[in-house]
Parts: sequence; C-alpha cells; structure tokens
Amino acid sequence: MRNMNLPSRTRRMPAQQGGIALIMAIIMLIVATLAGIAGIRGSSLQEKLSGNLYDRAIALQAAEAALKAAELRIVSTNREDLLKDTTIVDCTVAATNCPPIPANAFNTGTTPQWTTLTTTTNSSLKADTFPQYFIQYLGLKNSNAVTDTSQSAIPLQYGATGGGSGSDSPQNATYRVIARSSQPTANNDRSIALVSSLIKGN
Repeated sequence: MRNMNLPSRTRRMPAQQGGIALIMAIIMLIVATLAGIAGIRGSSLQEKLSGNLYDRAIALQAAEAALKAAELRIVSTNREDLLKDTTIVDCTVAATNCPPIPANAFNTGTTPQWTTLTTTTNSSLKADTFPQYFIQYLGLKNSNAVTDTSQSAIPLQYGATGGGSGSDSPQNATYRVIARSSQPTANNDRSIALVSSLIKGN
C-alpha cells in the first residue's frame, strides 16, 4: 500500500523589490537639479558683476572726457571771457558758496548749472547719457603754487599759495573743475562717476 502522505512541494513566492534603485535615482535627480540651479544663479551673478564693472568703466571715461573738455576750454580762453559765463562760479566774490562737491552733483537740482558735452562726444563713448562739467574760479594764485593732487583744494581756495612771494611772483588764474558722467535722473539706474581737478588758466 502506498504512503499517501507525500511531502508537498514548497511554493516559492516572487521576491518583492525594495525600490532602492528608484529611491537612488530620485536622489541623484534632486542633487543634479540643485547643482544646475546653483550654476545658473552663479552665472547670473557673475554676469551682473561684469555688467556693473563695465558700466562703472564707461561712467569714469565719460567723466574724464568732460574734465578734459573743461580743461581745454580753460587753457584756450581768457579769464575775462570765462567769467562772463554765468555757469562759472566766481569763488573770489564774498559769501559765494564754492563746495568741492556741488550740492546737485548726484541729483537733478538746478544750482549750479552744468555744461553738457555734445552728442559727438557721447556717441564716441558708446553711452546712453551725456557727460557734464562745472567750473569754479578760485582766483589768481602764484604760478608755483602747490596744486597737485596731494594737496587739498580748500586751502588754495582761501589764499594758500604754496610758494612765491609778493606781487613780483607771476600769477595764474586757478580753476577747480568738477565733472560727472551724466545728469542723474529718477529713471536712470546707470553708474554716476564724479571727478575733479585743479587747472591753471590764463
């Protein structure tokens, strides 16, 4: 008689996947996305920094162009003719306010009046604005007066000469020129550069 109690075969269930591959793929995708966003933000920041540096360089060149134009005007024009221009402030007149930086240097105020350069100069600078300059007459100073950039313009304005003696010393008209890259406006987000210099004239 056969033994009917034969051991039954073990039924194997299919192994369930833990999903670790999917989880790792999602993590790697997140890391790659964050790295891409960081790279884009870094590139955008570098582009803005480069644009700002370029804008500052253009503004400085424009201000220097205005300063050069004022210097050429001073050295090529007699003092009497220059002082006839109402845009030039005569600082030798009592109670005249002659600050080294005009009150409207960075705004659209009307006093003092600025002289605007021509469109030809502006187009050569590849800029959207027009550089301007402002002249102050500081009076007659001894020809060997110290007017280099290491000296303050304020003592010179109030009579310091830095050398020479008496009326025998030759004198020159001395001017202070303040130049800016453009006239500031409410809608202008461009850089504004301001430069100044002491210039001897006729």
